[in-house]
Amino acid sequence: MAKWQWLLLFLVTALLLFTGNSSLLVTDSVESNYALTAKEMVLSGDWLSPQIYGHYWYDKPVFFYWLTALSYKLFGFTEFASRFFPAVFGMASIALLGWAGSKLYNARTGFYSAVILVSSVEFFLISKSIITDAVLFFFFSATLLCFYLGYSEGKARYWYTMYAAAGLAVLTKGPIGVLLPGLIITIFLLWQRDYVVLKRAHLVSGTLLCLLVAVPWYAAMYALHGSDFVATFFGTHNFLRATVSEHPRDNVIYYYALVNILALFPWSGLIPGAVYTWWHRDKRSLDTLQRFLLVWAVVVFAFFQCMATKYITYTYPLLFPASLLLGSMVAREEASCFTKKYLAWVACGFAALLAAAFWATSQGFMTDAYLFVLPLAVIIAGMLGFVLCLLSPARIYPIACTAVVFYLGLIFSIAIPFSQLRSAKDLGIMLAQHQVQEVGLYGSYPTSAVFYSGSKLVKLVPEKELETYKPKSMSWTSKNVMPFAAMEKQHYPLIIVSEKSVPDFLSHNHNRWLTAGRWGQYVLLEPVAAQGKIDNFQLKRYNKDARLSAKSDWRNNHGRT
Repeated sequence: MAKWQWLLLFLVTALLLFTGNSSLLVTDSVESNYALTAKEMVLSGDWLSPQIYGHYWYDKPVFFYWLTALSYKLFGFTEFASRFFPAVFGMASIALLGWAGSKLYNARTGFYSAVILVSSVEFFLISKSIITDAVLFFFFSATLLCFYLGYSEGKARYWYTMYAAAGLAVLTKGPIGVLLPGLIITIFLLWQRDYVVLKRAHLVSGTLLCLLVAVPWYAAMYALHGSDFVATFFGTHNFLRATVSEHPRDNVIYYYALVNILALFPWSGLIPGAVYTWWHRDKRSLDTLQRFLLVWAVVVFAFFQCMATKYITYTYPLLFPASLLLGSMVAREEASCFTKKYLAWVACGFAALLAAAFWATSQGFMTDAYLFVLPLAVIIAGMLGFVLCLLSPARIYPIACTAVVFYLGLIFSIAIPFSQLRSAKDLGIMLAQHQVQEVGLYGSYPTSAVFYSGSKLVKLVPEKELETYKPKSMSWTSKNVMPFAAMEKQHYPLIIVSEKSVPDFLSHNHNRWLTAGRWGQYVLLEPVAAQGKIDNFQLKRYNKDARLSAKSDWRNNHGRT
């Protein structure tokens, strides 16, 4: 492949991963936890022990917080800074995959593999999200890639890079960063019946290198926080996730099958044809590299399928070997890959995504102000695809181009409006402008409002539920680290209530409350006794004479000015 083609690929990747990042708000509930923790790291000056709401936070290891905190030091506490390093590591993963394909196969395979990955749905989503997975993906992939290069070439630099990358993976996401690659390697060696390689794998010195990278932070945390750190980090966030489902509704056998069909779209439609060809034409034979890549993908899938807690992002690491396998297939026999059936699958897939977007807006899940951008993107993508068909016989380019342009349309038509619905930035700005130091809140807890305001939001819980809400070891309640207090003993002149929780709040409270204003999806209530005492907020008042004492009252007065 020509240098200009590689340069164009990286420019397109950068365009996709950085476009709109300044407008994508920090959303609740996952992104805001990472963002707020990194912000507190900067403000407190404590770069060792992650904190959130002023309390130590043992949810994840420190490396992603370091990266995000560094970005805040460089760019300030902004949306762009929050998403900077996920995008950087997304680009690094494309470079790694391109290099891997070129080295293991040829330049054409490396290029096609990178094109497949950059135009897949999940890569696009995760590389723009404030979560650990983009960083873990890079180190996880580097660990296994360097293992295979060390296995096949025997060079020490690959082995030591493997151990260092595994250490950084552990520092990014925890023990899974070394346990899962270790399981993949073990199963592969059992399949190969090749155990002699362990003698030249620099086990002793390599293990020491891995420990040198990963262990110091864990040792320091144990020295400072003792059993609390061990029980929460290793107990709740590792062992408990594996044994007790955090989201039981997702415990269905087809969960990850559906996830990965979408994750690899539009290229997942190539998999049935690839399996058919392998089974009938290749006589079910696999070379060593194919065996390794297949073990890598299948073990990741099966491992997380067996875990009690399921997340969409857990099987993300299998996209690296899947992209490499598909890229090698397309490079080898491109003409037979892009059949009419496959092209129909792609067309139906984009049509389904477009229909889903219109349905979501019709149901009120997101705004439709910029929805016209999405069909416009489809038209532009179709035109560009036609031009590419005239310029190049390679059918991979029009499909990849369609996907990338579609994703760019998604950013402005769906992602940005959706982030506005999932973020309490407006509430946070209001609190910051009025210098609110502390306020009570009932309903869903908007961590993003804390990130944007710096205010203390105290979650109000009915007193009879307070004991069950308190964080306990080896329980999902250990995640309840935000400030909270009994609702009946609240003393705030103003209460912030999530819109959906207003009726429930009123049903638990004997006082009568007046609506003082609204910011986004949050309603501000004041007790009747405090009427007129919060003018310093300069809120737009409505229904001044209506006393919201029941659910019906709320429904009757909702939205009136």
